[in-house]
Amino acid sequence: MSVKARLWSLFSVARLYNGFLVVLAQYLSAIYIFGRSFSVADLLLNKDLHLLVGASLLVVSAGYLINQYYDLPKDLINRPIKTMVGLQRSPSSLMRWSALLISIALLLSTLVSFLASLYFLGYFLTIWLYSHRLRSIPLWGSLLSAFLSVSPIAVLFLYYRYFDVTILAFAFFLFVLLWIITLIKDLENLPGDIAVGLRTLATTWGAEKNRRLIQILFAFEFVLSALILYSFELSQLRYYFYFASVSFMMLMVTLFFNERPNVYSQIHWFLKLLVFMGVAGILFFDLSRLSELKALIFAL
Repeated sequence: MSVKARLWSLFSVARLYNGFLVVLAQYLSAIYIFGRSFSVADLLLNKDLHLLVGASLLVVSAGYLINQYYDLPKDLINRPIKTMVGLQRSPSSLMRWSALLISIALLLSTLVSFLASLYFLGYFLTIWLYSHRLRSIPLWGSLLSAFLSVSPIAVLFLYYRYFDVTILAFAFFLFVLLWIITLIKDLENLPGDIAVGLRTLATTWGAEKNRRLIQILFAFEFVLSALILYSFELSQLRYYFYFASVSFMMLMVTLFFNERPNVYSQIHWFLKLLVFMGVAGILFFDLSRLSELKALIFAL
């Protein structure tokens, strides 16, 4: 197999597109929230920020490789063609690549601080523990999966030591949204999970109860969106929450009336789009900050 094919296979399995979303979220959070006391130019010239973001990308990618290793049996049932096309390397090589990525991440984070390296080590070990053992605990496994998805933002909180209730509310909104995505994926993967004996909410509660929980969470996100709109000054970001609140009500109704298996895949992709829109929408959280960022870009 060619080098190009091998790299593309690694890119696909490590899901670097999800990693790049984490990178975008970290940079925008640093510019608009955690580092607001610094100019945009000073933030982007701070090598520690780039080291932390790079380490986050590597750890997240290593985590996806670990997940792919443990998900392989059920993925061969749920998505056989996609799995065989994407997996152009042996399962054992996934673990070796994961070890390499986490080693580089720890080296980069050590250049920032010992505390940062401990954070990333603990983060990776938690990912491994989730993939190896905790994912089989139905409720807590799905909650931990969502928590791990938003955890990279916490390293910026530790670095800048800045707390803002707005980012806490937005992070909680995102956490619930990612939890819903995890539950939707469980419904998508139900045949493979049953075949390999994996215990999820969908396999233990049944598909119908899992659907009802997702509908409740959609209603909860609708209420949470309204509370965020009422409680915080969001500038142009408010339009995202208007759109999200309407979307949650429509998805709740769709899930109630439509029980076809392919609807789960459609909702899954829409929710991923909603996550991307929420992250990109941070650009419009502070228009003065956006103007500063645009001026810096055009000055290059």
